[in-house]
Amino acid sequence: MSSKDVLSNGLRVVTEYLPDVYSVTAALWAGTGSAYEQADEGGISHVVEHMLFKGTGKRDYQQIAQLLEDAGGQMNAFTSREYTCYYTRSLAEDFELCLDLLSDMYLDARFPAAEWAKEKGVILEEINMYEDTPDDLVGEMFNRRLLPAHPYGLPVIGTVASVSSFEREDIERYCRAHYTPEHTVLVVAGAVEREQALALVEKYLGAAAFAGGSWLKPKLARPAYGSGTVHTHKDIEQVHVTLGVPGLAGDDPDIYALSMLNGILGGGVASRLFQEVREKRGLTYSVYSTVAAHGFGGSFSAYASTSPKRVDELLRVLGCEMAKIAADGVTAAELRRAQAQFKAGLLIGLESSANVMARLGREETVYGRVQTAEEQVAKIMQVSCADVKRVAERLLRPDRLVLSSVGPVEPKADLAGILSC
Repeated sequence: MSSKDVLSNGLRVVTEYLPDVYSVTAALWAGTGSAYEQADEGGISHVVEHMLFKGTGKRDYQQIAQLLEDAGGQMNAFTSREYTCYYTRSLAEDFELCLDLLSDMYLDARFPAAEWAKEKGVILEEINMYEDTPDDLVGEMFNRRLLPAHPYGLPVIGTVASVSSFEREDIERYCRAHYTPEHTVLVVAGAVEREQALALVEKYLGAAAFAGGSWLKPKLARPAYGSGTVHTHKDIEQVHVTLGVPGLAGDDPDIYALSMLNGILGGGVASRLFQEVREKRGLTYSVYSTVAAHGFGGSFSAYASTSPKRVDELLRVLGCEMAKIAADGVTAAELRRAQAQFKAGLLIGLESSANVMARLGREETVYGRVQTAEEQVAKIMQVSCADVKRVAERLLRPDRLVLSSVGPVEPKADLAGILSC
């Protein structure tokens, strides 16, 4: 079971001792991401993530890259709409080394101008890579159409124009303003006990460690969702499509029923979409549905790709399978399978310190509290077939549909009638 402590400077420390593993995963979670950027800051959270690896007062970028790998450990980071996470994974005996390195980067990054000049090019190529990857691009287009006036709809990575405009001073200013102790969570999961972790956290991230101002973090508004179609022409062999609707915030009471709806519709090889679209009709190689649940809203969508001559058939099948669940519900056997998959995935994940860290960090950073795995499993097991049907009826409405597509032809889908068989 996890423990939560708050240092005198406001830093939250969440620990979970895993006595049966050799590893420890430590992570600093900054409670800021693309949703908290100003209009002229698009992608700057992601830029800060890159630049924290480029040098501190006592280490250059090569020392940062090599220090932990010399001990057999790993270090990485990722940015989302609501948080940025820097994490290490190592043997438990190297935990202090990990904390030293993480705290040094987090508190004393110097953002060298020469390194930014090089890293800017790396990030611009990353943006171009997304544009050249149709399954990524179609998802980003779906998100922008669904959330046209909300920061959740903006690309986490930013745009060529926004990233090109940043100077090193902009990056440093954003980091110092947002990386404050009251909006930071340290997670330690693995073969390190709480008392040992807290003693070292106090040493490296205690009261005197943080400098800079206090960020007044705004509360994001609930999204006003959009609908309709969007298409990008690309001369490629397939048409990639995402069809979906507004979803739920992560703390909505119906989120567990939505998780079961997702599992039944497109969550695995036994799901309705996989069986109907791939196995029975041979329309695609890859088809799945997904839930994106943020702090104040979300989405529920299905993705697939197929040849241009079969894309309209593909969309009819996607819409029909969605409509069947909203109209007729799901079977008890389907629900039991989805519940078993969720339970097994969650509990097996507890065997990995990295998985435990990710679950603890996201919940504490976004919602300010952590549910135990047992609590989550209990809520999943309480979902009924009637709950799944009710959530499907609530969400799968023709007037709220968004269809995004990338490929050589634009689908001829009529969204008003697509949720029918």
